[in-house]
Amino acid sequence: MMSMPNTTRDSVLDNSSKKLLIIDDDPVSRDLIEYYLTGVVDEFAHASSGIEGIRIAEEFVPDVIVLDISMPRMDGFEVCKRLKESAITRDILILFLTMREDSVQIAKGLDCGASDYLTKPCVRVELQARVRMALRTKQMSDSLRERASIDGLTNLANRNAFDDALRAAIADYTRNGHPFGLLLMDLDHFKKVNDSHGHGVGDETLTYVGDVLQRTCRGYDVAARYGGDEFALLLNRTSKIEAERVGQRLVDEVRKISLETSEHLVRITASVGLKCSPNEPGEIDAKMYFKAADDALYKAKSLGRDRLVEWSSAQPLGCPGQNEPNQGPMSYDTGCPS
Repeated sequence: MMSMPNTTRDSVLDNSSKKLLIIDDDPVSRDLIEYYLTGVVDEFAHASSGIEGIRIAEEFVPDVIVLDISMPRMDGFEVCKRLKESAITRDILILFLTMREDSVQIAKGLDCGASDYLTKPCVRVELQARVRMALRTKQMSDSLRERASIDGLTNLANRNAFDDALRAAIADYTRNGHPFGLLLMDLDHFKKVNDSHGHGVGDETLTYVGDVLQRTCRGYDVAARYGGDEFALLLNRTSKIEAERVGQRLVDEVRKISLETSEHLVRITASVGLKCSPNEPGEIDAKMYFKAADDALYKAKSLGRDRLVEWSSAQPLGCPGQNEPNQGPMSYDTGCPS
């Protein structure tokens, strides 16, 4: 359950909405916590069980979660572990609630990924102080994470950030069975752009490609400049069919890019390799998974470039100009025109 946001002076000053999720099977406790934190937090969401809490966390994506340890069916420790394994929720700060000052229970909660704890019943001033501190910590860590994980030219994620996101997606798939897809994209003959028109035009081209990737992404996907003219897109919780459509859309949208120089009109194309998670959840090696997508990318280049190839079939899923509108990528034999 979500409540309407409260407008506060703090939210106007820092121009950001502070969001908190309360996961507790006791409705009185949930209501009391919201009452105490009104004016500290702008938006609230409630969950009465661990399963519901995980679902709402993935939809609401709060800054902070107040999580009760003692709940039926799935306790707070397991909820915390699952939240930290998901690419969507792993950076949310978690304050857990315990009935008593039990050092073993507190240590276990912190080991699961919680950042702080509170004892029940909550003392108003202490709850407010700890949540304020958690919100400040979240804001600072988000800012530092963004600076450390963003490619300066394209404003996409960088290689290290993408590798972390891929590992998180694999953990989410292994534990919860949520499918995902990995797209690797190289710009075709990009060296000729730099050699013929200079690195300024080359950088402008990369910026345009970054814009294409950002427009293609949903809020929980991760797009990255992996290095040079190589890009990567992680499609979280995405079926194989949808991943194929996104991959083909990337090929089509990059083909539309054109830059005017004083002497020429510069156009580019891209080759894309796709690897989708298996239908049956199991252990995945991140390096081998990445290599499979890279092998598919190499195959796309060997087939003439400007196309998408999925690793599982090693056949092109689309060739320039051959897909009918709104049908998504189709499978062709390896004799596509180059």
